[in-house]
Amino acid sequence: MTITPRQKSPRELLGPSEFSSEGFLGTDSREPEDIIKEDLAALLQLGMTKEKLAAALREIYVKAERALGNPLPLLEKVTVVHVEARGRIPSPFSGDGTFQKGQAKIMDAATGEALLITPLSIHLIEKHGFFQGKGSKYRIEPEAAARVMNHLTIAK
Repeated sequence: MTITPRQKSPRELLGPSEFSSEGFLGTDSREPEDIIKEDLAALLQLGMTKEKLAAALREIYVKAERALGNPLPLLEKVTVVHVEARGRIPSPFSGDGTFQKGQAKIMDAATGEALLITPLSIHLIEKHGFFQGKGSKYRIEPEAAARVMNHLTIAK
């Protein structure tokens, strides 16, 4: 990626801003390109593609949203709850548009793992392979997401 003087670096685009006070990198010191590369390699090693994962996360998000804040069982010990929020947030990547705020929390009572997903986080995974930096509130660990998705696929 060539950066002209008027453009921001990927680290600046993904850092704290007026729209995302915490930014998308968390405490991760890796370059955004390295975060993407390493996360996609981990996902591939688990036999999952970003498109397949994003589609599954989107399906869960929509089901949770339709449950209107009520816990929705996905498996015996896995539930999801949607929390509505007003407003929209722009993607940190130019030209991607804005996304509805709100989040769905997938909780696995057996392992204690939780995934926090938003329409923007799903989009960032699907289009850019960006799971966000370690320490980010909305970071989705590829291994945890693939594990949850594999369990849900087996249960169907």
